Amino acid sequence: MLGKLLKYDLKALSRILVPVHIAAVAVGLGAAACFFGVHMLDSSYGSWNSSSGFGTSMLVMLAMTGAFCLFALFMASAATLFAIVHRFYRNFFTDEGYLTLTLPVTANQHIASKVIAAMVWVLIDALIVGFCGYFASIAAMGFSGDFDETIPYFMLVSSFGFSDIVSFVSFLVAAATAAMQALTMVLTAYAAFALGGALASKHKVAAGIGLFFALSWAAGLIHSIKSVFIATGFAYDSTFGYEAMNVMSSGVSLVLYLVTAVVFYAICVFVIDRKTNLS
Repeated sequence: MLGKLLKYDLKALSRILVPVHIAAVAVGLGAAACFFGVHMLDSSYGSWNSSSGFGTSMLVMLAMTGAFCLFALFMASAATLFAIVHRFYRNFFTDEGYLTLTLPVTANQHIASKVIAAMVWVLIDALIVGFCGYFASIAAMGFSGDFDETIPYFMLVSSFGFSDIVSFVSFLVAAATAAMQALTMVLTAYAAFALGGALASKHKVAAGIGLFFALSWAAGLIHSIKSVFIATGFAYDSTFGYEAMNVMSSGVSLVLYLVTAVVFYAICVFVIDRKTNLS
C-alpha cells in the first residue's frame, strides 16, 4: 500500500513542480545568457561605444536581468517547500482529509509516503537549481572557470565551512549533512502544521506557520550552542586544524539532524493517528 500512496503523492506534487522546474531551467538559461553577455561586453568594452555610454548601459541592464533571473531560480526552492507543505496540510487537515483518513493505511505509511515524495522533489530541486547556478557562474567567466569559482561551490563552503569541499571526507560529510538538513526542514514543517492543524480550533494555518518558525528557531539555537562548544574546544586544543573542526562540527550536526528528524516524524505519526480533528 505504501507504493500506491507514494505513486499518488509523487503524481500530485509533479503536477505542480514539473512546470515550476521547467520554468527554473528557463530562467537559469536566461541568467547564463545574460552573464555571458556581460562577460563578452566587458572583455571588449574598450573597443566599442565606450564614449557614448551604450556599453555601460548594456552591461548594467544585462547584469540586473541576470541577477533577477538568479533570484527567480532560487525561488524555485521556496516554491518546492511550499508545494510539499501545502500538499501535506491539504491532504490531512482540509475536507480532503475525510477521504485520506478513511483509507486502510496506517499513519506511519501516510507519513512515510509524504516524506519520501518530498525528499525526491527536494533532490530534484537541488540538482536543477545547483546545475543552473553552476552554468550561470561559468557563463559569467566565459565558460573557462573552475568549479571552485562558481556559485554552488561558495554556497557549499559558506554552509559547511570546509576549506576544501572537493576532498573526499569533506564532500561525504557535507552531502550527508545537507540531505539530513533538508529532511529535518521538511519534517519540521510537517510537525508544525500537524500540531497547528490538530490543536488549533481556528486559524490553523497561522498556528502552523508560527510553530514552524518556533521549532526552526529552537533547532537553530541548539546548533548554535553546538558550534560554540566545538569552536571553544578546538580553541584550547590546536592539535587538529580548521578542516578537522568543521568535519567534527558537521558530524555532530548530522547526528542532531537525525535525532530531530526522528522526533518530528514520531510527532507527525502520533498526531495523524490520534489527534487529527477535522470538525
